[in-house]
Amino acid sequence: MLNEVLISSLFISTVKHAEEDTIMQYEGAQLAHYVDRPSRFTCRVERNGETIETHLKNTGRGADLLIPGATVSIVPAKNPERKTHWDMVSVIKRTDHGDFWVNIDSAMPNKVTKEAVDAGLLTFPDLPGTITEFRPEVTFGDSRVDFKGKTSNGQEFFVETKGATLESHGIVGFPDAPTIRAVKHVYNLEHAIDEGYMAYLFFVIQIDNIDVLTLNHHMAPKLTAAIKAAVPHGVKIAAYCSKVDENGMTLHRPAEFRIDELFIDPQVEMGLIK
Repeated sequence: MLNEVLISSLFISTVKHAEEDTIMQYEGAQLAHYVDRPSRFTCRVERNGETIETHLKNTGRGADLLIPGATVSIVPAKNPERKTHWDMVSVIKRTDHGDFWVNIDSAMPNKVTKEAVDAGLLTFPDLPGTITEFRPEVTFGDSRVDFKGKTSNGQEFFVETKGATLESHGIVGFPDAPTIRAVKHVYNLEHAIDEGYMAYLFFVIQIDNIDVLTLNHHMAPKLTAAIKAAVPHGVKIAAYCSKVDENGMTLHRPAEFRIDELFIDPQVEMGLIK
């Protein structure tokens, strides 16, 4: 069945655990409470009675997360000359099945993936040999791919990484907003297969300890169709869940990818979007 083909597992290539060695921590994280979002990349938060403008490191909607009063984590900006002196990087989502941290830093999935591979803790399904090269932001075709790698057997491969932050009833759905870019990335991975490379679509769940992922079919029907076509073409799908708190994020364990799982978008369910 297609569902069984799509459920790929990653594995740790040494006896060490990813959570011990691949944690990405922020410096100077502080708790605050979300107020509002005056622009796409700017959020206001309240900390100790003071309203602070922060940079939102995410282009998604986040309508189910950015609720007034929500507890958030903010960290000092690395550039002291920037207009906003803080970055908002994570938020607590409160649900009837528990409360959990969600990392909303769009740069985090690539960071933890690169660090885990470089440490020899992460490899990809059916990849022959060990990874000897793993370079970020490589041009292939008419677009850039997140990573290009090479193994000790000489096999070259591409990895496109996607962060997932949308949760509903214990299941994560990707994406949280319409995306044409992701469809293009899938097509590019198919092209890589045609050129003799191996190719992976790697989902990083940026939500604490949730390990089932599907696609937000209603939001992204073209992406769903593209991925279903890419798998028999040779593109491999894999996913990993994470441990998340206010201080950072850690790759934790392989996640299950269910292509046909019903996903109810919480943004629609809550009446936040149509």
